[in-house]
Amino acid sequence: MVIITLAAIFIPDPPHPLEEDRCGFAFCEVCMKEAPYTCSACRTTRYCSPRCQSADWRVHRQSCKIHQSLNEMNTRIAMTPPKRPPLGQCTGCNAKVGEGRRLAMCKDCGYQACGSCESHYSRGTCYCPNSNFGKKYCQMEPRWYHTNGRGRGYAGDRHPETHGQPYPNEMYEPAKRACDNCGLVTKVFKKEYRDPWVWH
Repeated sequence: MVIITLAAIFIPDPPHPLEEDRCGFAFCEVCMKEAPYTCSACRTTRYCSPRCQSADWRVHRQSCKIHQSLNEMNTRIAMTPPKRPPLGQCTGCNAKVGEGRRLAMCKDCGYQACGSCESHYSRGTCYCPNSNFGKKYCQMEPRWYHTNGRGRGYAGDRHPETHGQPYPNEMYEPAKRACDNCGLVTKVFKKEYRDPWVWH
């Protein structure tokens, strides 16, 4: 026997906690003020404060579940390894490359890029989630196009090569530790300096 109380019908579950997510040009769903917070469940709807989130919860509740399902589906798609591309064909533009022409090829995922695709911001990104054509993302300055070639950005540690010009000490965590990508014990950037948008 199922007992449903009036409170269960008329009082919805409390909203999910807010997460701070500062990005440019985001406005509150309720009052249109600058919105530094996002719903922690769907990571889509933005609010300026917990008060506005509570005011919108009855409306947002259904779309929140839909966005959560879409996020899960997008994550599954992004994490599914693609089929290995056929040899001698550029994965970026699908052009077949004849003899005498060079293709850059990732030894790990098999992605191949012709000369024009190799320098392109998206077609020049192989399918590896933590590196691009063997060059580990943790050893490079953060860039928005550091992805797995399918839209999922790299979010791991960073300890870029300095090339003779060291980064300021305040950018690094205080103590050395193992990088979560390559395992090298070194000083890694603080979380705020791993954000690619800080570098533009």
